[in-house]
Amino acid sequence: MENRLLGYEHAATVNEVAMWANGLLGKEVPGEPGYTVVKIIQFQLIQISNGYDVLVLVEVKEELEPLNLKKSDVEAIIDITSAVDDRL
Repeated sequence: MENRLLGYEHAATVNEVAMWANGLLGKEVPGEPGYTVVKIIQFQLIQISNGYDVLVLVEVKEELEPLNLKKSDVEAIIDITSAVDDRL
């Protein structure tokens, strides 16, 4: 797993920050296609004159495209891995 630091500026309320952060979970990382937010690790809330800014450290997972194997490919993989197990 990898981590990313995300920011949110000029939130009017802490509730707005919480809704934004909770909305990240399970979604694609903004600006990084193929990565999904798995977990919020840590956050820093900063009070500014008219609201809040926040930094959020998140754990992300790269979404890999599934392999589309033919039946013959699967059978070959099973044969090869079975042969390796027999020798050990």
